[in-house]
Amino acid sequence: MVKWLISTVIAIVFLIPVHSQQWKLKRIEGILGIGTTNVYGDLGGAPNASDLLFIKDITFRSTRPSVYAGVRYRVKPNTSLKASFTYGYSKTSDFEGSRNEDRGFTSVTQLFEIAGNYEYYFLPENRRLRSAAMFNRRGMINDFSSFGAYVFAGLGATMYKPHLEFDEPRAGDEYKDNFGITASLPLGAGFKYIISDKWIFGYEIGYRLTLSDFLEGFVSPFSNMTDSYWISTFNLSYRIPTSRRGLPIFLDKQWRKAKF
Repeated sequence: MVKWLISTVIAIVFLIPVHSQQWKLKRIEGILGIGTTNVYGDLGGAPNASDLLFIKDITFRSTRPSVYAGVRYRVKPNTSLKASFTYGYSKTSDFEGSRNEDRGFTSVTQLFEIAGNYEYYFLPENRRLRSAAMFNRRGMINDFSSFGAYVFAGLGATMYKPHLEFDEPRAGDEYKDNFGITASLPLGAGFKYIISDKWIFGYEIGYRLTLSDFLEGFVSPFSNMTDSYWISTFNLSYRIPTSRRGLPIFLDKQWRKAKF
């Protein structure tokens, strides 16, 4: 009985603090993903799709693929910072039944986005375990749950190159189909399924408000807001082992060699 009490006290005093900080040893994630792109400007669109951030304007005909890469750094168990690069392209047109089907314009736009996001986890990945739940038959278990969910906001730079096709220019329109760059404001949410203590499957969807009205290559005199786009991604993340200094293990070893 005495030995059991001594073992329990040792576990509480020494193991629980270590266990509760396990996330610090895997706080960096490398991310790769594929998904979709939808651009919304002055082409196409449902007749009454100006509300709900163009959600009612999403159509299969305007959806194109995207590829995504990023690095996530966990600041705290429920907050992270993420840097990401996304490439996508879109095709928008004045299709039959759209707001301006008689105009007949078509545009293909390539997008390159570099962004930094702040993520808040309302459903954190790490779970708080009772001391009795810290062990199984194989020993100490990890402190990661099966799911995580978060919202994010950030700031980015979007480079774009539109190619506009039309029969003839119209009076009052402005045209610009050369390379451009604009600030973008990402806002969205994500979901994570934790496969193991190293691998994570996720899905993320985000709206981007930009400061440019030329993502599709032209501006109508009736345009009253800048262009925007949606990016959604299915992604796979890998947790990179991290040193106590917050660096990846392989970089920490190089840092120590350079120092000494």
